[in-house]
Amino acid sequence: MSMVAPATIPLADALADELVLASRMLNDLAYDLGSDEATLRRHMASLQKVDHITQIQLAVADLLRNRDETDTRLAGVTLEGMAERLRAAMG
Repeated sequence: MSMVAPATIPLADALADELVLASRMLNDLAYDLGSDEATLRRHMASLQKVDHITQIQLAVADLLRNRDETDTRLAGVTLEGMAERLRAAMG
C-alpha cells in the first residue's frame, strides 16, 4: 500500500522524467568529451564522475516512479553509497 499522497504522484513522475532527461544530457556531454582522446586522457576521472552522477539520477527517478514500500524500493538501489545515505536519512 502506497503512503504517497495522490496529489504528489504527478509531480513525482514529472521530476523523474526531468532526472532522466538530465541524465541523458550529461551522458551525451560525457560521450562528446570522451570522443576526444586527449580530453579523455586528461579528464578520465571527471568523466567517470559524470557517469556516477547519471546513475544516481536514474536511481532517484526510479525511486520516484515506484511507490512500493520504502525497504523494497531501497533494495533496488544498486549504488551502495547512495542506498546507505538514504537509509541514514530515513532514520
